[in-house]
Amino acid sequence: MSQQRGSTIRVRVDPTNPGQFFACCGLLELADRLWRGAEGWFEDSGCGFELRPLSAAHVATDDLLLQAVRCPLSNTMTDAQLGRREVLSAIPKKCRSPALEAEKARLDGIWRESPLILGQPFSILLDWFLDDRAGGSDLKTWAGQQSVVDIARSMQSAANLVSHELAPEQWLSARANNDSLPFNFDSDLGAVGSALDVGFSFDPLKGVNVQTRPVIEFTAFLGLQRFRPRRMNAENRYRYETWTQPLEPSVAQMAASGLLHTKEATIWEFNLLYRTKYLKSFLPSQPTGGPQ
Repeated sequence: MSQQRGSTIRVRVDPTNPGQFFACCGLLELADRLWRGAEGWFEDSGCGFELRPLSAAHVATDDLLLQAVRCPLSNTMTDAQLGRREVLSAIPKKCRSPALEAEKARLDGIWRESPLILGQPFSILLDWFLDDRAGGSDLKTWAGQQSVVDIARSMQSAANLVSHELAPEQWLSARANNDSLPFNFDSDLGAVGSALDVGFSFDPLKGVNVQTRPVIEFTAFLGLQRFRPRRMNAENRYRYETWTQPLEPSVAQMAASGLLHTKEATIWEFNLLYRTKYLKSFLPSQPTGGPQ
C-alpha cells in the first residue's frame, strides 16, 4: 500500500439504510477502478463514509460520481442480437408470424435478463442478480418482466441530472422525480409501490412520477456486485457491517459481510419487504449485537 495518499472525500450516510450502505460500497468500487487504487471506511459515528486514493499522483477526486453517471452502460447482448431485436420490433405485431413472435419474445427475454457492463474507465461486469450459488439472486428486487438494463439506465440518467455541482456530502440525499421505477434499494423510499401503504400498486402504471434518490439506487446496484449482506440461516434476515479502518475493496468486501470480526465494526440487520411474490424492497436496518 502506498505511503503517500491523496485527498479524502466524505459522503454523508445513514447506516440504518441498507441502500446507502451498499451505495458507499459501490462508490468505493468505482473509486478503486477510476483512481487505480482506493480505500474507504465509515466514521466511528456511522454518519459519514470516507474515500481516498492510494496515491496522490494525478487523481481528481471531485469528478468520481460524474464519471460514473456519464459512463456507457449496456448489456451483454451481441450486436447481431440487438440488430435482430430492433428489426423484429419494427414489424407490427399483427404482421409477425408465430415464429417471428417467438423469436422476438426470446430476444426480449435476453434483453431483460442479461448481465450489464459499465464501460470505460470502470469496466465492471454486473451479474450478481443471476448468482444463485452465493445468494445474489435473493436480493433481486424487480420482477422477471422488468428489464434490469432499463431500470439501471433510468437511475443512471436521473443521477446524472441531479449530480451537477453536488458536493460529495450530498450525493446520497439528492432527490429526483422520475417516471421510471427504481430498484427500491433505498429503504426510506422502499414503500413506493406497496399497495398496503398507498392503496394501489404503482408498478403496473405508466407515466406516474415517483420520487427517488437515484444516486443511491444506481451506486447500490453497482456495490452489490462485490459486496453482499450475509443471509441469516434461511430466514428473511440479512446482515452487513460498517468498518472503521481504511480498507481496499478486496478486504472491505470481507469486512462488510462480517468475515473480519473487527471490534470497531457495527453489525446491522435488515429484512426484505415482499411487495408481491416477485417485487421486493429493502427495509431499514437495526444495529444488533447478536452472534456472528
